[in-house]
Amino acid sequence: MKKLILSILTLFVVLSASAHAVFIETTLKGVKGKSHAVKIVYGEPDEHEAIAKWWWYKEGMQVTLTLTKPDGSKETLSTTAQADHLLATFVPDQDGYYHVSLQRDTERKEGAKTQYQINAVGTIQVGNSTLGNTASNIGNELLVHADQSTYKNKKEVSLTLYQKGKPAANSFFQIIAPSGWIKWVETDDNGIARFIPEWKGKYFAEVSKKEKVEGLAFEEYSRATSMSFEVK
Repeated sequence: MKKLILSILTLFVVLSASAHAVFIETTLKGVKGKSHAVKIVYGEPDEHEAIAKWWWYKEGMQVTLTLTKPDGSKETLSTTAQADHLLATFVPDQDGYYHVSLQRDTERKEGAKTQYQINAVGTIQVGNSTLGNTASNIGNELLVHADQSTYKNKKEVSLTLYQKGKPAANSFFQIIAPSGWIKWVETDDNGIARFIPEWKGKYFAEVSKKEKVEGLAFEEYSRATSMSFEVK
């Protein structure tokens, strides 16, 4: 009984942690032929820390993003540093889903047993085409994928968690609502998590997972990822 109580308390502590991660913020709808802006931010959604405080970013460091177009072709986007975010732009040239992704191993101190990896994905739909909205188009080792760009309020939302290209079963991640409300959801055997949204607006999903490794200079990978979707 004591072990059960301790396990529940431990789970509560873990699941009560606030979201503090790297996010890609962007308008989720784009227009073909019109420049589209993408921001990389660190902190809470809509509460960004100054770049100088980012633990993974060094002044002058070039952070690159991968842009995957609806037809599966890829481009590299460079970023420029602003006061509290990194900025990149691109011009959509076809209808469908564009995925802007970041994957970066952070600098690991000598002797450290954990290698941290940052992942973030932003998905933009141009026009009404659904071309390109597949998780296989995104190369990140950890990602949450939405089967559509917008959902209806009070209707079920389904999100799939992938780790190294495979659905990650029985994993927890958090949903952050526009109101600041946070809900923890668990994936099923197929890596799918479902929930009913209570508010309209932009939602964020965030998850972190650890993986034991062998034959490397460290013992485990600790990966974190985030994404956003809209509820109307």
